[in-house]
Amino acid sequence: MQQLELKDPAAFAAEFLRQTQLQGFGALSKRDLELLVYVLLERDGAIDRNASNHAAASLLRITPAKLRALRSDGYARWRQLVAEPADVALRRILGHVLTDSNLRAGSRHVSERSRKDGFLAVRVEHPDDRLQLEQAILDAGALPVYERNREVLAVRFDTLVALAERSGFLQPDTEAVVKALRKLAPASEELADLLEKDVTKLRWEDARNALNSLGAKAVSSTAEGGLKSLLKLAFPFL
Repeated sequence: MQQLELKDPAAFAAEFLRQTQLQGFGALSKRDLELLVYVLLERDGAIDRNASNHAAASLLRITPAKLRALRSDGYARWRQLVAEPADVALRRILGHVLTDSNLRAGSRHVSERSRKDGFLAVRVEHPDDRLQLEQAILDAGALPVYERNREVLAVRFDTLVALAERSGFLQPDTEAVVKALRKLAPASEELADLLEKDVTKLRWEDARNALNSLGAKAVSSTAEGGLKSLLKLAFPFL
């Protein structure tokens, strides 16, 4: 059995003592203490925040259902201990959920019809990360969609582009986007039409529409290489 090992025991102990002092000794309930310890374990890195619910649960010798509750309730109760700016959180979440392995795992949980409509399936096991991604999708003017699994979100490619724009990951530089698309050279009427035009006269909307169309086709065809390249164009940190 794998043993839990704190990366910074002194910092863990200091924060635990500080919180119990702030609340008043003995004022925290058993549940509050459980949640505090769990959040501090993830903050320390002893439990990887990106670890699956099953993997994290096995470390604590509890069921995945109880682990999900610890994660959900823990971050609701002690969020101030793990606070991070919204754009930093979104970068961290997308950097994990848009990995090749997660995209392959998620693809099994979205229908063929949804793929043809440009929906990409992403697996988000951590309840708090899922809530933050849902809110980001809502803020971008779209709706979170679930099909077959509560831990798998179906997100349209154009919604991901909107997220990238809204969060400042994708800079609205028409020439840079067209140049990147030309290097990818995917076969499509949209791109052919775009490349025939004078790049100095192109609007950002033209580049975005071409990117959205190419992304939808890549999702529909399940062409991992092309899809990954387009995602990296929207999210350079991937």
